[in-house]
Amino acid sequence: MVLSAEFLGMLLLVTSAAALGLSIVIDVGQITSEKARQTMMMRQHDRKKTALGEWTRKLEQRREEMTAFQARTTECNGRRQKALSEIRALELTKVEFVHELGDGEEAGCFWARLTVQDEFPAIERRDVIFARQIWSYPNVAHVWTYSVEQAAAMARVSFTVKNGVLPTMVVPLAQAPDPDAEGAAA
Repeated sequence: MVLSAEFLGMLLLVTSAAALGLSIVIDVGQITSEKARQTMMMRQHDRKKTALGEWTRKLEQRREEMTAFQARTTECNGRRQKALSEIRALELTKVEFVHELGDGEEAGCFWARLTVQDEFPAIERRDVIFARQIWSYPNVAHVWTYSVEQAAAMARVSFTVKNGVLPTMVVPLAQAPDPDAEGAAA
């Protein structure tokens, strides 16, 4: 079998066309797969973008809730502190320490309010009468003597500037102010 040049040329032409066609098919396949991958990536990007928007919205909502919660917490703490201070004030008005001076068999009882001086915290411990803590409450003295002058003198001797406690307002016990009425007025 003799192969002619025409036949060989034709064979070469058909083979070249087949190789070119195969090359085009491979390139089209790669382009199609790249396009499909790009479409898939765009979908993922859109889903993630949507999810990010949703998370951002939820984050803003949580921030608003947290701000409102902090405001409520601050308000509640303020109300709690106010209630505690009112309770403390009520306790201070209800408790009254009474110091008895003189012999209970004397003719009359006189009432004297005892107040601490401003420099009371600086006074040495040994000079303070009783414990410092009782002086944060109202203190009064019941003085058993025959006259207001004797009661005032006895109270001044017992409670001095050195102690940081001074008696004021000495009156007969019957004329003493009512501690409950004083607490309600304050």
